[in-house]
Amino acid sequence: MNATSTEFDSDLRGKTRRSLGWTVGRALSDQLFSFAVFIILARWLSKEDIGIFAMAYVFAEGSRIIATGGLVQIIARAPEIDDEQTDTIFWSNMGVASLLTALIWMLAPTIADLLNHPEIAHPLQTLSLILPVNALGACHMALRLREFGHKTVALRSMLAGVIGGGAAVIAALSGYGIWSLVIQRCVAEAIGTVLAWTSYRWVPGRQFRWQRARENFRFGGNLTIAQIIFLLLVRIQDLLIGSFLGAAAVGTYRVAWRTTEIFANSAIQPFSAVGLQTYSRLQSNPQALRQAYSAMLGLCSALSFPALVGFGVIAPALVPLVFGDKWQDAGQLGQVFAFMAVPFTLNFFASPVLTAMGNAHRQRTLAVIQLVLTVALTLAALPYGLMAIAIAYVVRAYLTLPLQIYFLKEASPITARVTYDAVKAPFMASAVMGVLLWGAMRFLSNDHALGWTELAGAIATSALVYCAILLAISKTHRHLVLNILPHKMVSPHA
Repeated sequence: MNATSTEFDSDLRGKTRRSLGWTVGRALSDQLFSFAVFIILARWLSKEDIGIFAMAYVFAEGSRIIATGGLVQIIARAPEIDDEQTDTIFWSNMGVASLLTALIWMLAPTIADLLNHPEIAHPLQTLSLILPVNALGACHMALRLREFGHKTVALRSMLAGVIGGGAAVIAALSGYGIWSLVIQRCVAEAIGTVLAWTSYRWVPGRQFRWQRARENFRFGGNLTIAQIIFLLLVRIQDLLIGSFLGAAAVGTYRVAWRTTEIFANSAIQPFSAVGLQTYSRLQSNPQALRQAYSAMLGLCSALSFPALVGFGVIAPALVPLVFGDKWQDAGQLGQVFAFMAVPFTLNFFASPVLTAMGNAHRQRTLAVIQLVLTVALTLAALPYGLMAIAIAYVVRAYLTLPLQIYFLKEASPITARVTYDAVKAPFMASAVMGVLLWGAMRFLSNDHALGWTELAGAIATSALVYCAILLAISKTHRHLVLNILPHKMVSPHA
C-alpha cells in the first residue's frame, strides 16, 4: 500500500526536484533529437506527405487517448493502489485498444473519403495496430511514475526516440515518403513498450472486476473526453484545413506548429509531467498545493516565456534556414503562434491540478468550450488563408484563459493572484527581451537574409539581457539561482 504525502516537505521537494531534473533532461534530449529528425524529414518529404500524416495522426492519437488516457491517470492520483485495481485498469486498456484497432481498420476508407484524401486510409490502418502495443506498457509506466521513477521514463523515452527516429530517417532517405513517419511511430511505440516491462517488474494478474472497471470508466471517462478535446483543439484545424485548403496547406501549418511546440514543450512539459504526481500527494493540503504550484509555475514560465517570445521574433528567418526555402510561409505562421506563450504555459499547469483534485468535469467543460470556439473561429478564418487561421487560434486561447483561471480557483486554493505573482516577472523580462531582439534583427538584416552567425549572436545577447532583467526584478528567481550555485560561490550577504 502506498501512503500519500500531505506536505510539500523536504522529502517531496527532493523527489519533485530529482524528477524534474530527469524529466527536463528527457524533454531536452527528446526535443533536440526529434527536432533533428524532423528537420531531415521536412527537407526530404513533401508538404503533402506531412499534411496527410498529420490528418491520420488525429484519429490515431485520439484512439490512443481513449484506450489508455483517463484510466492510467487513476494510478497516479489514487491515495492507495492494489493489485485488483491495476489488473482491472490493465485489462480494460487492452480490451478498449483492441476494439478500437478493429473499428479504425474498418472505418479508415470511409474517413479518408470524408476528408477527400483517399491516400490516408492505409497509413491510418497501420497506425491503429500500435494501439494494443501502447496499452501493453501504459500501466507499467504509470506505476513507475507513481514512485517518481522519472529517471527510468527519461531513459526509455530517449532510447525509443533514437531508434524510432533513426528508422524514420533511413526510410525517408530510401524514398518511403509518408511511410517513414508511420514507421517512426510504430518502432518507437514497440521499443517503449518493451522498455516499460523491463523497467517496472510487474506482471498483470487475473483480478479484473467489472464493478471497479465501471467506477474507473466513470472517472476516467471525463479525463478521456477532456484529453481528446484538448487534442482536437490543436488538430481539428488540420482536418478543416485539409478538407478546404488541401494536404500541402496542412503540411505548412503543421511544420509551423511543430516548431513552436519544440520550443514550448522543452520548457513546459517536464513541469506538467511531474506536477500530477506532486499535486496528487498534496490534494488534502491547500497551502502546500498552492506553494508547489507557484514554485513550479514560476520556474517554468521563466523558461517557456523567453523561449516562445524569442522564437516568435526569429521564426521568419529561422524556419526557412533550418527546413528549407519551401517552408518560408511556416516561419510567418510560427511568429503568430509565439503569442501563445501565456495560455500555452498556464494550460499545461491547470490540467494536472484539476486532475489531482478530482475535478475532471471542469476539464471537460473547459475543453468543450475551447473546442467549440476553435471550430467556429477557424471556419470563419478559412476563406482568408493560413495566417488568419493561426490568428484565430491564438485569439481563442486568450478568450478562454479567464475561464480556465476561474475553474482553477473553484477547484483548488490557487487564485488568479497566485498565478499572476508566479508569472509576472518572467513575462515582463520576456517582453523587454522580445522588443530588443526584434530591434537587433531589424538592424542586422538590412534587407538581406540572416545567417547562422548573426542569428546565434542575436539570440545569445538577448538571452543574457533576459537573465539580467529577470534577476534584477525578481527576488524569487535570484534566490533560485543562489540555491543552484555551489555554496562557496555565494556571498554570505547575497
